[in-house]
Amino acid sequence: MMTVGIWDAAVVTAKAVTYAATLAASGGVFFLIYSHALLDRSCAGRIRRLIRVLVLVAVLAGGAMILATGASMSGDAGGLADVGLARMILQAGEGRASLARLTGLILIGAGLTARRPPAAVALLGSVAAATSFAWVGHVHSLVDLRGAWLPVLAIAVHLLGVAFWLGALIPLLIAAGDADRSRVAATVGRFGTAALAVVGVTLTAGVVMLCLLLRDVSELWIDDYGRLVLTKTLLVSWLLALAAFNHLRLTPRLFAYDEGALRALKRSITAELAVAGCVLVVTAAMTTITGPSALDMSR
Repeated sequence: MMTVGIWDAAVVTAKAVTYAATLAASGGVFFLIYSHALLDRSCAGRIRRLIRVLVLVAVLAGGAMILATGASMSGDAGGLADVGLARMILQAGEGRASLARLTGLILIGAGLTARRPPAAVALLGSVAAATSFAWVGHVHSLVDLRGAWLPVLAIAVHLLGVAFWLGALIPLLIAAGDADRSRVAATVGRFGTAALAVVGVTLTAGVVMLCLLLRDVSELWIDDYGRLVLTKTLLVSWLLALAAFNHLRLTPRLFAYDEGALRALKRSITAELAVAGCVLVVTAAMTTITGPSALDMSR
């Protein structure tokens, strides 16, 4: 069984927050682009402010993640200020990922102009920020071992899909407060229709990654990494069930101006946010405190 120390837990926490803020900011830009015509000025303004806050949180959490990683490597708080360890972490691959993420987040902030859909620069920044996590981690290590770029392509597609979904949740809650119920129904309906294709591609990319990282299905219950994968799979299944309920049951009721459906939608989206948070924590643990046997060259 894996042993998790306090600094390992700090790394997992900081990494999960970095995932959440970065992907939500990127997905928020996607949401504004395809929903801008359906949002009133106040709602769109609140979503833009939300994205700017998420950008700031992502930058701060990313820095905290690097510092906590240094402390985890040294085993004590002294690692927080160890310049040598920080340099080692950045040179090991986190530097490329952090630079791509920071550049993308800056472009997001620069491209969020008031009262207009996000500029192309914000879209470019969203793609760069969301896919920055593909530059480091277990999947990227497969490139060094096998010389193939399929793993990075798969995780990049997966990350963009996750950003699309995660980044829409809070904006949908904001949009649900609109007094114009027809506009709320149209916004939710547009997201649900687009999500059908996005979820399919995202799941396909996720399956490809699992096939590359797991050598045998039995690893899902015989080692720590496999058990985390299984936990994540169960959580994602729950997330998909909530999304299906929203699309198939609640959205038609919204178009029928059912007030109960709007309240149910808000509760369901809140539950999706909670489950998505758990998924990101498990993902952070998978990339921090354990690893797949496919990367163990001695086996």
